[in-house]
Amino acid sequence: MKWGFLGIGRVTHRMVDAVRSTKDHSVVAVAGRDPVKLDAWGEQFEVESRTTDFQALVEDPTIEAIYVALPPALHRKWVAAALEAGKGVLCEKPLACNEEDVLFLRRLAEKQGLLLQHATAFPFHPRSGAMREVIQSGQLGDLRRVTVACSFSHILHRGKDYRTDPSLGGGCLLDLGWYCAYATFWMTGLRPLAITGMGRKIEHHGIWSSAQAIVTLEQGVTAIWDCGFDAAGRKWIEVAGSNGSLVCDDFLRPWDLEKPRFWVHGHDGKARAEIVGSGAYQESLMLEAFSKRREGDDSLELAVATQSVLARWEQAMLAAR
Repeated sequence: MKWGFLGIGRVTHRMVDAVRSTKDHSVVAVAGRDPVKLDAWGEQFEVESRTTDFQALVEDPTIEAIYVALPPALHRKWVAAALEAGKGVLCEKPLACNEEDVLFLRRLAEKQGLLLQHATAFPFHPRSGAMREVIQSGQLGDLRRVTVACSFSHILHRGKDYRTDPSLGGGCLLDLGWYCAYATFWMTGLRPLAITGMGRKIEHHGIWSSAQAIVTLEQGVTAIWDCGFDAAGRKWIEVAGSNGSLVCDDFLRPWDLEKPRFWVHGHDGKARAEIVGSGAYQESLMLEAFSKRREGDDSLELAVATQSVLARWEQAMLAAR
C-alpha cells in the first residue's frame, strides 16, 4: 500500500518505521506547511515527493491511503478531503474535536465505501487482546472497578505544541482523556451511564491541564479516570473484579518491547505475571489490519462513544468549577 503523509510532527517518525517494517507498504509522499522543515523531514526519511499543497497530495492518483498526523482541529477537513478523493484514511486520535464531526466523517466513509480508522495502536498488540480476554472471560469475577491513568509533564514546558493551543484542539482531555475512555470501553465492552468530573484549566492557555472523572458504567461498574500534563509519565490500567484484578503499568505501549507484561492478582493476593507478544510492533500490526479491512472492526463505533463521553466529561468539569 502506497501511503501519503499529511503532517511531519514527532508522531510521524514512528509511523514511518511502521510502514517500512510492514510488507508491501511504503511512504511515497509527504505534505507539510513549513517548506524548510518539510525538506529536512524528507531528507531524514528519504521521501522525495514533498509538497506544501495538502489538496494536491490527497488527490495524487499514485497514493492509495492517507495518514493524517495534523492537529485535531484540522482532522475533519483533511480526513473528509482524503475520503472524497477516494483514499482510505488512518488518522491520529481524536478523529475530530467533537462528536458531530466524527459522525460526519463516519457517514462519509460509509458513503464512499472506504476505510476510516484512528491510529490508536494499543488494541493491535497481542498483549492487549490477552488482557481483554482475561477481563471479559469472567476470570476476575463480576467487574467492579476500572482505573486508568495517563499523563506526562513535559508538554507545558516544551515550547510550541498544538496541545497547548485550544484553537488547534489542545488540552489533556482530547489528548489523554481519549485513552482513558477508549481503553475502558475497548477492554470491558461497557458503556457509560453517568459521569462526574473535575479538572484544572490554565486560563492563559485556555486548555485543560488536568482532568479527572468518576464514571458509572453499565452493570454497576465504576470507572475512575485521571489524565493531565501535570504529572510524570503514566499509562496505567487496573480492572478489578469480585475475585481478582488485572494490572498493566504500560498498556498504551510496553516500556520494554521484549517484555510486554501484565499481572493478574487473585483474591488471596497472589499474582501471576503474563508476558504476551514479545517483540511485537503494534503500529505495524495496525497497518496490517488496515490493509486487510479487518472484518468486525468496531473502532469507529468506539471513537464515536469516546468523543461523546469526552464532551460529557468536559461539561461535568465546567459544572464543578
